[in-house]
Amino acid sequence: MNIDSLDPNVFAPVNRQAWLKLVNRVLKGADFQEALVSRTDDGIAVEPLYARRPDATPLARRQVDRPWIVSQRMDDPDIERAFAQLADDLANGANGINLISKTGSSAFGAGIDAGTEGLTARLADAVSGSSISLRLDGLAPVFAEALVSALGRNQHLPTLHFGLDVFTSTGIAKEIASGFQRLRNAGFSGSILNADGRAVHNAGGTEAQELAVMAASLVGHLRLLDQAGFAPDATLDAISLCLSADQNQLITMAKARAARMIFARIAETCGISDPPTAYLHMETSYRMLTRLDPETNILRNTIAVFSAGTGGADEISVLPHSLTYGIPGPLARRLARNTQTILIAESHLDHVIDPAAGAGGIEALTEALAEKAWEIFVGIERDGGLAEVIASGRLAAMVQEERGSRAAKPIVGTTLFAAKVERPVAVLGELGIAAECMGLKPVRLDEVER
Repeated sequence: MNIDSLDPNVFAPVNRQAWLKLVNRVLKGADFQEALVSRTDDGIAVEPLYARRPDATPLARRQVDRPWIVSQRMDDPDIERAFAQLADDLANGANGINLISKTGSSAFGAGIDAGTEGLTARLADAVSGSSISLRLDGLAPVFAEALVSALGRNQHLPTLHFGLDVFTSTGIAKEIASGFQRLRNAGFSGSILNADGRAVHNAGGTEAQELAVMAASLVGHLRLLDQAGFAPDATLDAISLCLSADQNQLITMAKARAARMIFARIAETCGISDPPTAYLHMETSYRMLTRLDPETNILRNTIAVFSAGTGGADEISVLPHSLTYGIPGPLARRLARNTQTILIAESHLDHVIDPAAGAGGIEALTEALAEKAWEIFVGIERDGGLAEVIASGRLAAMVQEERGSRAAKPIVGTTLFAAKVERPVAVLGELGIAAECMGLKPVRLDEVER
């Protein structure tokens, strides 16, 4: 290749009209919209060509000078195995642990019993002296405060994300309000509250619905703590956002970026002129996992992690590919961990801050998703807020309607060359029943794959 061919001035000027003329010649009378324009589940049009956005502002993760956190799930009900897995994860590339309660919305039939005797003391011993991120998922404020007490105030403490969420747990609103100040005063970095949309995604909802519920949860926590006398800036600084990442690369990137736009818009509405950067945790999609040919899930997880990382996630957790069969074993957990470490250490995906900034297609999709989500969010607020919409069953009905319309659509990563005989999958035990959250039950889409 001649180096001169890289000079854009070598090529003749082009414009959209000239491009459309060439496209119409190829289409031979076929309708442009039907042939080349697709739509997301939210009805957002995706054009085949967009103009560059040279003046776009990057939407960066909170700590731009570091890679995202490689978080491993700690969810094996066998407590001895769980702590052995934790040690193995931290010794082999993970710098985050996501402790999953068996009653939590993201347990998917596994999870730790928070009432296990000596759990907080043992956990504190395992993570003390390290600089990891420790996220508590589905655990009550009393557990968080017990862990704080067990950790004490030594010099090397993990970054804690307590994950308290009034909408994914029941009957803890008063506990959250009363425990917020005590946890905030404990001097830990991280977050205390959680605005989580994952249950909507895994039950079959659209990207805009997931973002809207995340926004409604965020505002619900702002309202709860405002009544308890806390300023909005304190609440926003102590909250993390949680979303799912699936195999649809562009939509996942746009969804992560839209979450930051929505967070900033809510902060602006609260009158905060210099809001903190949102902390975004993303977990690979449960609903995209397949039971048939489960190795396919490794490819889907790779796309999901790529999308979440380049979309600006601060922390990513990968569901092991064998989760559809039972409690994942060592190989599945290692593959889940290495999916992230390879993309960071070998592909260096963390080196560019918001690489999608200025890309016309993703910028347009980000803005459209944010606006559609805001429209749904406003509707939730108009109907009395997220708690009322959950209690009335309207949220479940809204998601159910979308899930029904998706049943006939294939998803990316389905193989045309199905194995005649499924290979055996090694797991450590059977899963329990996946817990409902917000009146929503997680449902996989593998029944429409073949």
